Amino acid sequence: MKRRGWFTHSQLWFLLIVLNACLVLMGAIFLSRYRTGKENSIAQTQNVVYNASPVSASSRYYAVDTSLPESFTFDPNEADSTQLLRLGLAPFQVRSIYRYRAKGGRFSTKDDFRRVYRLTNEQWEHLSPLIRIAKKYQLVDLPQQKHYAYSQSYAEKVARDDSQDSIVQLSDTLLQINRSKQTYPVKLSGDETMDINTSDSAQLCRVPGIGPYFARQIIKYRRQLGGYVATEQLLQIENFPADAIAWLVISDTVGLQRLNVNKLSTRKLMKHPYMGYYRASDIENHKRIYGRVENIDALRKMPHFTDEDIRRLLPYLEF
Repeated sequence: MKRRGWFTHSQLWFLLIVLNACLVLMGAIFLSRYRTGKENSIAQTQNVVYNASPVSASSRYYAVDTSLPESFTFDPNEADSTQLLRLGLAPFQVRSIYRYRAKGGRFSTKDDFRRVYRLTNEQWEHLSPLIRIAKKYQLVDLPQQKHYAYSQSYAEKVARDDSQDSIVQLSDTLLQINRSKQTYPVKLSGDETMDINTSDSAQLCRVPGIGPYFARQIIKYRRQLGGYVATEQLLQIENFPADAIAWLVISDTVGLQRLNVNKLSTRKLMKHPYMGYYRASDIENHKRIYGRVENIDALRKMPHFTDEDIRRLLPYLEF
């Protein structure tokens, strides 16, 4: 037996139409109330804007009337916000003074008050005669200033002295002081030379044309190479003065640090300025496939070794 539904087809259509009508009516009522409330809020806002009393927000915040600035002495390190506002400072300037004092800042002299944020000439002319800095905020006299005053009085005394011996004695004293302060190294002269494999940075600074920078570069490159075998290697340093090579020599190459190609890894071999990654990889591949590198002739068969590379590397290699 076929089960019957609760409503017939026509009754369902009628209920659907009534439901839609109710939804439309409710939406219209809500929209009308929203527009009415929005218009009322706009009207209220306009009334507040146009009918508000001409009192600035800053005045309401600090509760101080905007009258002409007053004149009374004050210490900017101790004056409170009400006093600073009465003196004619703006609220943002008072806040900057408070932040400066909160961070430990102090006004030691009257001119320090010029650093107040956006202080105008009119404000400074009004406030500068009124500033009184307490003694505890003032800076103490430096001993150097007293010493300078003493030296100046002594110099005036010597200048007034008619004795020629005093003037000569003073000149000799000043010359000795200047010589004691001289820290520049004495440069090489004549036939003097400097060994670039054994000299330190202070000794290398004696070479004409070489200062502290190039002295450090010489030692740094010497460490990377393992020692110099020719003075022309210095020209591989960027912007090295070529005229300085005439003062430099190499006494011996016994202390060279050599690279054992059969014991060192690729990482250590590639650190040498003349080796690099690809040549170090060729050596590593040769050891992995053929075994030990017996002599320099094995390097000539590797793809990344040229005759120039082998010539430069030969003093630094051992097998």
